[in-house]
Amino acid sequence: MVRKIGFWILVVFLVIGLSVPCGLAAKKDKVYNMKISLDSTENHHRNKGLKVFRLLIEKNSKGRINVQYYHSAQLYKDRDIPKAMKLGTVEMAAPGIWILEGVDPNMAITALPMFYGLPEHISKELIDGEVGDLLTESLEKKMNVKVLGKWLYHGYMNVCTKTRPILKIEDWNGLKIRHPGGASNAFKLKGFGSSPVMIPWPDLSMAIIQGTADGFLTTFKSFESAKLWETGAVYATKDMTQYLQYIPMVSNKFWKSLPEDLQKILLDTWEEMVDTERAISDYEQKKGETVMKKHGVTIYYPSAEQLAKWREHIMPVQDQIIEKTGMDKAFVAKVQKIVDEALKK
Repeated sequence: MVRKIGFWILVVFLVIGLSVPCGLAAKKDKVYNMKISLDSTENHHRNKGLKVFRLLIEKNSKGRINVQYYHSAQLYKDRDIPKAMKLGTVEMAAPGIWILEGVDPNMAITALPMFYGLPEHISKELIDGEVGDLLTESLEKKMNVKVLGKWLYHGYMNVCTKTRPILKIEDWNGLKIRHPGGASNAFKLKGFGSSPVMIPWPDLSMAIIQGTADGFLTTFKSFESAKLWETGAVYATKDMTQYLQYIPMVSNKFWKSLPEDLQKILLDTWEEMVDTERAISDYEQKKGETVMKKHGVTIYYPSAEQLAKWREHIMPVQDQIIEKTGMDKAFVAKVQKIVDEALKK
């Protein structure tokens, strides 16, 4: 009898010993499909960075994550990404911070006057630090997503004009300036005495040619890509209106379906890649600036002291923006303190 009991105990241990590795092997052999949706074109620096990410993910996961890459709004426009993320119909995206204001009003924080004209290193450090951490935490809760890590760079929006250059505060007065949307941009332009005009990007060239707008806000790379000097816009002022970034996120539905080792691979691979995208973005913006000059665009560079005066000039509209957008006043006050401390260093 003892021998029979011992025999069956041995059989049970053998079954357990054999079944566990098989189960783990099956789990490790499972392939997870991850669709990435971007609405920018193939030559855009965001796309270039995420194509590197795609290759690294497939390599680092040994094929266990199969990345399906869609560009040029083949799946969704960025404005539709928040809904797609919540529904889990796309696994990954990297929408611009300006797209997410409708989900979380606090995402408009870097568009507030307090960020206007800030030196580039300060804008970048604030988002990589406590300000970015606060926004990421809020966004993850409201959108039901996992933010993979550091944000992608896009670059500064600057003001570009056709009718006259902007060299001093008075030069803003009376100009019709196109902006991409958002209460912050509209109020800031009004603060300078300009008339804000919201014009979609595809319609911008014709609007400048026809005189619907005298100028516009955009990055130098976007100016160069669209050859906007052909519209007659031959003046630019590097006023550093707002530093734009993209936020890398995966839907929680997909994130929670992954085993822990693949979650770690996603996070580690993003950390491995993000500086490459940032370097590509910085290069592309500088290249755009150089190409603009070659095509006869005169670029004015206000001093730090001049930008500080311009920032002070539009600060009175900040409370109006906060009220209009419904931003959290306590959150804004906390960020204002962080910005003030950064400027003192």
